[in-house]
Amino acid sequence: MNRFGSRWEALGTRAFNSREEVRSEFMKTRVIQVDPAEPDPRAVEEAAAVLRGGGLVAFPTETVYGLGANALDRDAVAGIFRAKGRPADNPLIVHVSRPEMLSTLVTSVPPSAEKMIFRFWPGPLTLLFPKSAAVPDIVTAGLPQVAIRMPDHPVAHLLIDAAQIPVAAPSANVSGRPSPTSASDVLEDLDGKIDVVLDGGPCEIGVESTVLDLSGTVPRILRPGGIPREEIAEALGVPVEVVSAEGEIEGSSPSPGMKYRHYAPKGEMYLLTGRPEEQRDTAIQRAQEVLKDGKGVAVLSSSENVPAYLGLKEKFPGLFHVLELGPRSDPAKIASKLFSSIRRADKLGVSVILSESFDEAGLGLAIANRLTKASGGKVLPPRSARPLTVLFVCTGNTCRSPMAEALFKKIWEDRGGPGGVRVFSRGTGALPGMPAAPEARAVMKTRGVDISGHVSMPLLPVDVESSDIIVAMTKAHKEAILSRFPAAEGKIFTLAELASEVVPGDIPDPLGRGEEAYEETAALLEKAFELVAPRLLKHPALRKEDGDRSASG
Repeated sequence: MNRFGSRWEALGTRAFNSREEVRSEFMKTRVIQVDPAEPDPRAVEEAAAVLRGGGLVAFPTETVYGLGANALDRDAVAGIFRAKGRPADNPLIVHVSRPEMLSTLVTSVPPSAEKMIFRFWPGPLTLLFPKSAAVPDIVTAGLPQVAIRMPDHPVAHLLIDAAQIPVAAPSANVSGRPSPTSASDVLEDLDGKIDVVLDGGPCEIGVESTVLDLSGTVPRILRPGGIPREEIAEALGVPVEVVSAEGEIEGSSPSPGMKYRHYAPKGEMYLLTGRPEEQRDTAIQRAQEVLKDGKGVAVLSSSENVPAYLGLKEKFPGLFHVLELGPRSDPAKIASKLFSSIRRADKLGVSVILSESFDEAGLGLAIANRLTKASGGKVLPPRSARPLTVLFVCTGNTCRSPMAEALFKKIWEDRGGPGGVRVFSRGTGALPGMPAAPEARAVMKTRGVDISGHVSMPLLPVDVESSDIIVAMTKAHKEAILSRFPAAEGKIFTLAELASEVVPGDIPDPLGRGEEAYEETAALLEKAFELVAPRLLKHPALRKEDGDRSASG
């Protein structure tokens, strides 16, 4: 027995306040390493002794790390609430290692619960039962039902067995913070506030258990979790209702995770909605708005969308971060990385976190629930009637493409094109920060257009990704772009392809050939845009009936 266990047991029946005085005097969180494949019984017994003595032990389960105390000891359970800063009206889940332990905790086990126990225990399913008098009211927040589950993790199972007591255990984090899926997460929040952390490595599932209430005529999921609704409905043979009671509960909530905001990061978090490509586009646009102010942004991304964000990583190193959750086809992978990714975003010190959303079938329902709570319900929907984005590309971005950008804007407005259209230019070989050529500025000035503020920019992946139409000045430019960005196929054209009636081939480079050559280039661009502008008015990005961005341009 370690010094914690012997110390608490020696206290005997001393007053609760005295126990807390001793705790604060000697508190130092000890980390005990255990191999989850072959847990050392001696190491686990040290932690079990702490539980028996009224101490607090964080331990791994298949879902997240729990913060455990003797569920039958009111004073020990009160320590959980103090360590976490948890509201007293938020009930706890009691963990058992064997079904026989229910006999001291509940007054009855209905047949439907027996069916769930047989099918899903041990596992990430919490069931509500009428509680016995042995369960202190502090555990259930004064409610008549107690939430119980049997974790499917060798360390958790061995710990409860060794302690020989039921263990009350919410997630081992400060209340409201993202749940911990590793021992380091626990220590980040609770180091010095609890006695022991049993470090059994990362948790497998990554989101908490499903909480199921079978007391009514219709089974109700109070908290989506590791067991999907579809599996529960199939096992019961009846439809299962999912309760969403965020912000609607007065008094004590019947289940953890229903009343208060949970999983909240330090940064401001938003949930992206719509199709995956719409989420990606919204994330890029919102990130650019934040990044230009020098604030950090992290995107929780599906594997499929990661490449689309690489341009922003190159353009804003150290400020823009992409945290890959996993492929959309593998919700288990996404769930396992969800909380750790939110915590990672906090460690990066970003101001804004943008999370993609996922299909709510199966485990996706639990993922959606956690993301909604983490974001506080703040959603960024697809932007309706997205602005048409037109990109002009030459080599150095000091003559042809900035002239094309300025002339197209003017002709678009003159033709009565809708406002909000985004037009910009880049160069395949541009040095950043160069002004427009003097001759280009001069010929634009004669047309009432000022490009004196233009500065050159190299072509980046994000520029290609965010554009609906890419207009290359020459065939060589188009080929160079496609060799770097094959995904641009279908939305990149030479100006000759868009206006073959007046542009027979490449737009000639006027660099070094005097102002007359610049005048000829400008005149050719004007003729082309008189044709191109009306044609782009029919682009799908401008269709009011759906406002969707065209996937192919």
